[in-house]
Amino acid sequence: MVKGEIGPEDTVLVRVHSQCLTGDVFGVETIDCEEQLHTAMAMVEKEGKGVIVLYEAGGRGIGLVNKLRAYCLQDMGKDTVEANEALGFKADMRDYGIGAQILADIVFIRFA
Repeated sequence: MVKGEIGPEDTVLVRVHSQCLTGDVFGVETIDCEEQLHTAMAMVEKEGKGVIVLYEAGGRGIGLVNKLRAYCLQDMGKDTVEANEALGFKADMRDYGIGAQILADIVFIRFA
């Protein structure tokens, strides 16, 4: 999503938000995905311009089923990174290359 007129020399607010089905859609209260997205949207609205890139990453890249398993570990006291690592994953498996490509396309389309 792009809001406002953005020039090539502008400093622009950008949020690359990995989709969080449990937080964004179902409002699971033990995580702050939905709050982070809404805060970013409010900041862009206040600024009058900005970009929000939403992409599917499924629980820091570990997928929905493993994300639910991580929640169980979090209920036992682990934080997100510890839970992911306990399941045998890196702290964050997301690939931000797609987000970078989307941002590059936005710049190319607007200023080519």
